[in-house]
Amino acid sequence: MKNFIFFLCFLFFADKLFAQDNSVLALNDWYKISTDKNGVYKIDHDNLQDLGIDVTNLQTQTIRLYGNGGGMLPHLNSDFRYNDLKENPIKIFDQNSNGIFDSDDYFIFYGMSPDRWFFNQDENLFEHETHLYSDKVFYFINIDNNTEGLRIQSKQNLNSPSHIISSFNAYSHHEEELENLIKSGRKWFGERFSEGSSESFEFNFPNLVNASPVFLNSSVAARSFQSSNFEIGNNSSLSLNLNIPITSSDFAQEYAKEKQISTSFFSNSDIVNLNYKYESNDNGASAWLDYIVINCRRELKLSTSYMHFRDLENISNTFGEYRIQNAENCIVWDVTNPLNSREILTSFQNGILSFTDSLHSLKEYLVFNTSAYLNPNLIGLIENQNIRSSSSEIDMIIVTYPDFISSANRLANFHLENDNILSLVVTPDQIYNEFSSGMQDVCAIRDFVKFQFTKNNSSLKYLLLLGDGSFDPKNRTENNTNFIPTYQSLNSTHPVYSYVTDDFFVLLDENEGLFNNDLVDIGVGRLPARSLEESNIFVDKIEQYSSSSSFGSWRNDVVFIADDGDSKDGNTHMWQADSLANHVADNYKDINIKKIYLDNYQQESTPGGPRSMDAQTAINNQIESGSLLVNYTGHGGPLGWTQERILEIDQIRNWNNIENMPLFMTATCKFSYFDNPDQVSAGEELLLNPNGGAIALFSTTRLVYSQPNYNLNTKFIENIFTTPSGEFLRLGDLFKITKQQSGTSSNNRNFILLGDPALRLAYPKLNVETISIADTLKALSEVQVSGQITTNGSLASNFNGVIYPVVYDKEIIRTTLGQESCTPMPYRDQSNIIYKGAASVVDGIFSFNFIVPKDIAYNYANGKISYYAIDNQQNVIDANGSSSDFVIGGTADNISYDYQPADLSLFINDTLFINGGLTNQNPVLLAYINDESGINTVGNGIGHDITAILDGKSSNPFILNNYYQSAQDDFTKGKIIFPMFNLTPGEHTLTLKVWDVFNNSSEETITFVVVENDLMQVDNFISYPNPFMYSTDFYFEHNKSNQMIDYVLNIYSVTGSLVRTIEEKSYFSQGFRVGPINWDGRDDLGHQMSSGIYIARLNISDQNNLFESKTSRVILLPK
Repeated sequence: MKNFIFFLCFLFFADKLFAQDNSVLALNDWYKISTDKNGVYKIDHDNLQDLGIDVTNLQTQTIRLYGNGGGMLPHLNSDFRYNDLKENPIKIFDQNSNGIFDSDDYFIFYGMSPDRWFFNQDENLFEHETHLYSDKVFYFINIDNNTEGLRIQSKQNLNSPSHIISSFNAYSHHEEELENLIKSGRKWFGERFSEGSSESFEFNFPNLVNASPVFLNSSVAARSFQSSNFEIGNNSSLSLNLNIPITSSDFAQEYAKEKQISTSFFSNSDIVNLNYKYESNDNGASAWLDYIVINCRRELKLSTSYMHFRDLENISNTFGEYRIQNAENCIVWDVTNPLNSREILTSFQNGILSFTDSLHSLKEYLVFNTSAYLNPNLIGLIENQNIRSSSSEIDMIIVTYPDFISSANRLANFHLENDNILSLVVTPDQIYNEFSSGMQDVCAIRDFVKFQFTKNNSSLKYLLLLGDGSFDPKNRTENNTNFIPTYQSLNSTHPVYSYVTDDFFVLLDENEGLFNNDLVDIGVGRLPARSLEESNIFVDKIEQYSSSSSFGSWRNDVVFIADDGDSKDGNTHMWQADSLANHVADNYKDINIKKIYLDNYQQESTPGGPRSMDAQTAINNQIESGSLLVNYTGHGGPLGWTQERILEIDQIRNWNNIENMPLFMTATCKFSYFDNPDQVSAGEELLLNPNGGAIALFSTTRLVYSQPNYNLNTKFIENIFTTPSGEFLRLGDLFKITKQQSGTSSNNRNFILLGDPALRLAYPKLNVETISIADTLKALSEVQVSGQITTNGSLASNFNGVIYPVVYDKEIIRTTLGQESCTPMPYRDQSNIIYKGAASVVDGIFSFNFIVPKDIAYNYANGKISYYAIDNQQNVIDANGSSSDFVIGGTADNISYDYQPADLSLFINDTLFINGGLTNQNPVLLAYINDESGINTVGNGIGHDITAILDGKSSNPFILNNYYQSAQDDFTKGKIIFPMFNLTPGEHTLTLKVWDVFNNSSEETITFVVVENDLMQVDNFISYPNPFMYSTDFYFEHNKSNQMIDYVLNIYSVTGSLVRTIEEKSYFSQGFRVGPINWDGRDDLGHQMSSGIYIARLNISDQNNLFESKTSRVILLPK
């Protein structure tokens, strides 16, 4: 599949290959090498051969070198960067001048370090910048027979000098990147100090000009709850005391305080030795060195095989003569422009190497001899590429880690076939090769996206990053996850103001890139895969989300979950969630609002803190039922939600909702902290659950605050159900609009889309309208409702399927309990169900009947019907709608009373279950119910709820009103499917009680045995009939429902001979009972066995390789 799709992409672009900008890498063979320090590098005949170049009769003039040198790309879009790989001049040594690159020949070039020095004009000093993403600089060798490669040119200045220059500005630095203090931000610190510890750092400046000052710039950091300081000295001429502010123990305050120092001193020695000693009144304090930078003057006197030099003192509109001592047989290159080195013609006289050059600007030189040559790292041949030439018709760019490219191509193909979205799949290295000279750099990815976005008539709307990220781009962290790099904030010590964001990759305007009120220009999402298996899980779920099996009325439901007040928050989280819920309820009538507010559920005190199992169960049940959106407001972290732990990672892993996965919006702290390699966050777990969880998340990666969260969440809710172009927004568009409207604070940067930005939520496509319904629905009246499916206001006459209506009683006001710092909060609720059923839709028309329960609220007010319909045709399509143009209240006249209770039949998981059988710890109650008048599901709190009581605990019943659904076209029949979670091992009883609409009650009890999920248990291995004459059927019970199992049934004679094997591999066991497994009394060859006693042995194993075995005796009778 990968090659097929990639080939298609290539064909698509072939006709436009030269219609737009092209990369030099598109044609001919290219060989990659790398360097790691500034200097002259040598490549000989053997090196070219080792790279894979055919050196037979290789023409020297055909050798070319490309690369853009060291340093990072600029963040600001408008700053200069090269638009492609640039050719660098080289110097070839053709020993016999035959034009052929023979075995003794070689060439040299100027190679660079990824780090760079730059001149700070304000300070009149040089500063060092460490490359954050790469430790190497890459170059590309090309053999081009059509043109002659660039060669290093000679440079000579014959002007008379007005200055004699015999010294130069020198610099050095010390900086180790050992520790990221809060695992956030792009700043890393070096050596760690404890209270009283010290360390010395030695700098060697041969031929130091003692009369010139030595300038020291240094930065340190410390975490101390009491006063602390660094003492910095160098024996005699420098003694500093650097006081560092006290840090707070508050987790939301700065973790460590930074302090910089700039000073100067004189040194009478070429060796500058600096001693750093840390002292604190806090014995548990820690401190770190960030960097040391030294500027000084040195004599122009060569002490090693090479020396870089430059001069600030004599810059003027004149010319100067540079005089270098100890430089016999040396060469000088002007490397001011490192991509265009030039050799300077020099003279040597009286032990002095000299040359003249202009002093109009600051220049960089290198003096060296032939022993200074460095050896590059040889990498080898790379594939041709030309992502610059990609069509402007590309809708989405997918940047994928190379190992995941098959998943990326599968996703691209899915969007092409289902959405007509054209995707370009590229790897980070392909981007780096064309946009950052092969070096990893987050700006390269942004620059490529901008390049594509700014093409004429560009269609680009979405960017997907397929691969996990890490706060560590250089793999200093064990088991690092830097698959697609992350943009980290400069702040690296404050947990609130330090952030990771993918917004950076889509800041595409010319004046953007520095986060100065920058707004995202397209939608960006990330699928944080760490393996091909995980990337396949993501794509599998996206495909499943659009499949016919995922259609259902859950697409009408939105859930708002809110934390309680804890110690000081009061009702903040609840009123924020409730105001968002009310906005949806008031403006989007087709949506059914579900509210799970923690303060509505009793809490229990435990040694580990307060817990609310009822709230956790409510969340589990809602997830199993399905929702289009789950919107959470409150406290949280990478392990879950709330102090009461109403959502935990193990809970997420156990969810089995693959056919009704919601989008999660989490206005909480650090829930999706995806860039920490040491931990998989709860948000990531929601995506990684192969059996369900979430389809995507709009979630947080760092600490955030309640009010800006609410502001952003408000913009999210205000846009999620809008149709600005006649269609609902895709996730990337929703992300973009939400971000644009909610501002540019660091708090908002912490919100990220974990998901596919080109995915559209599962909004139903067509509309449902009510044609007729009584003006008033009265208690115990029989009601008929008719309606139609419409598209664009017209009857969808080709729609044939099923509609699922839910009739709700009037909206009421409920009040929370007022626990902890909360006060009882009133909120609107319209969740009491009068009728829930199904009806046939024929040619777009439907009708259904039901009897209004006796228990409705008798006041008069508007009710609501929620509709969901699905077409049974090959190309499945669905519809939804609602109606509130009717009143509920009062009592009917001429009632025909029903005094008979309902009939109940109970099972666990499926109808094969036998009372007393085995289950796992998450069984599902299955109840079939018949009543001539229908079942009461109103739940008005007067003792007529549908209840399930586990193990006789009548004080804590399960309320199952919402789990009952009438049969299609028949309100007298229905069923309940109710999942239970985390039951304790052992025997349990469950008693179901239902009331019909006339309040006649029925009750039934079922018994089952729970076995731990981590164990495999088999029981009730039987055969029937036994004894048998012609055939018998085997049955067995187990505790591994809804998963694949393997079983082998072996039949042995009483002498131990194996006579028959019946085997089933990868059998999906929906329930806890398997059978019938038929044996016809014959052996494996089909021969009839003689009558007698046989031994049946059953071996069973599950997908986790848990194993169990059972035996039974079976008697074959003579015929």
